[in-house]
Amino acid sequence: MADEKKDAKQDDAKKDKKDGAEAAQAEAAPAKSGSKKAIFIGLGVVVLLIAIGVPVAFFALRKPATDEKGLPADLASGEEGKLVAEGSHDEDELEEGEEALGAIFPMETLVVNLSGGRYIRLQIQLEFTERDVPKRFFARLVPVRDALIEMLGRRSADDLLGDKGKEELKKSIRESINELMKREEIKRVYFTQFVIQ
Repeated sequence: MADEKKDAKQDDAKKDKKDGAEAAQAEAAPAKSGSKKAIFIGLGVVVLLIAIGVPVAFFALRKPATDEKGLPADLASGEEGKLVAEGSHDEDELEEGEEALGAIFPMETLVVNLSGGRYIRLQIQLEFTERDVPKRFFARLVPVRDALIEMLGRRSADDLLGDKGKEELKKSIRESINELMKREEIKRVYFTQFVIQ
C-alpha cells in the first residue's frame, strides 16, 4: 500500500511537471507572436520616420542660393545686384509721347454717408509722379483719409453721379492730397470701386 501511494505521488508529480511544461510552452507561444508584432510595429514606425524626416530635413537645412552680396539669387537683378521696382524697365519700351506710370498706391475702401441720406462705397488708387511712393505720404495717411471722408460727406449723390461728377471728385481728391503733402506728388486718381446707394 505504501508502494502504491508512493507510485501515485510520483505519477501525480510527473503529471504536474508535464502540465507545467505544457503551460510554459503555451505561454511562450503567445509571447513569441506578441514580440513579433512589436518588432513589426517598431520597424514600421522607424521606416515612416525616415520616409518623412529625410525630405523635411533636406528642405529645412538647405541654404538658398545667394549671390556674392548675400541677396537671394532670384531677387538680385541689374548690373549692381540691387533690388529694382517692378516695371522699372518699362520706360525703355515707351513710345513717343507716351508717359511712364508712377507708383500706384491702393487706399483702403471708404464707406461714407453722403449729404442727403445716401452713402458711397469708394476705393481709390493714387498714382504718384515718381516711381516710388514718398515716405512722407505714409506719415500723412491718416490726415489724407480724414480729408477724403470730410470731402465726400459734404457732397450729395447727385453731385457724384455722372462722368462730370466723378472727374470733379478725382480733381478735388488730387488737389486735396497734394495740399496735405505740400508738393505735387499725386499725378492721377483712379476709382476701382464706386457704388452709391
